[in-house]
Amino acid sequence: MSRTESKNRTADMSNRNPFLNRVAESLGRPRRTDDVTRPDWKHTVHLDTLADSTPEQLVEVLKEQCFFIHTQVIESTPQLLQATLDDLIDSYGGGSVIRSGDPRFSQYDLSFHNDFAWSADAAREENIRRAEAANVAIVFADYALAESGTVVLESRPDQGRALHFLPAHYIAVIERDRIVPRSTQAMAELNRRYEKGETLGSCLNLISGPSNSADIEMQLVVGVHGPLKATYVLI
Repeated sequence: MSRTESKNRTADMSNRNPFLNRVAESLGRPRRTDDVTRPDWKHTVHLDTLADSTPEQLVEVLKEQCFFIHTQVIESTPQLLQATLDDLIDSYGGGSVIRSGDPRFSQYDLSFHNDFAWSADAAREENIRRAEAANVAIVFADYALAESGTVVLESRPDQGRALHFLPAHYIAVIERDRIVPRSTQAMAELNRRYEKGETLGSCLNLISGPSNSADIEMQLVVGVHGPLKATYVLI
């Protein structure tokens, strides 16, 4: 564990303890400090669903589910990723692009005209202003849930929440080895990382395509409170 991760973990614990103390006080009982005993599950559907699927089968499940959540899926390769993203940006009308500060943009040697990377070095207001002005947002998914067509992304200093919701168009690049059957496996991996002492993001964003609402007379409207269109690029 790095010194920064150790400091962040200590800060998390120092914030958590007063919060838990207040909860216990409000409940009128001493705070419980004994370890939580994991339950013995009578049914394990949360573990069994799609558990025997091959990586290729998970891709097909993801693609089928994306049809129902109005999300375009494009299959590409690491070598063609730049060209694929350039074509997508053009199809969305070009304009400004905002991306996360994920190191995978450098790993795949990606660059875009008129782009801005969400950065911890920029003021919060500047990051949000750029996100509001951007036509296209591009991110790398931390995980993808085949069952629901959902991408999972941590909020981090190089990837704020507004990045996912303010631009008009949203592109999530999904590496095939990041596709898991459902949320069970993604949360288990996050728990393993936490138990190893890794610092996790301040929150998790679970995004299933463009924003949808059918609150008014059950009429589906896309893009009410988020991106108008969403595309997943599989590599």
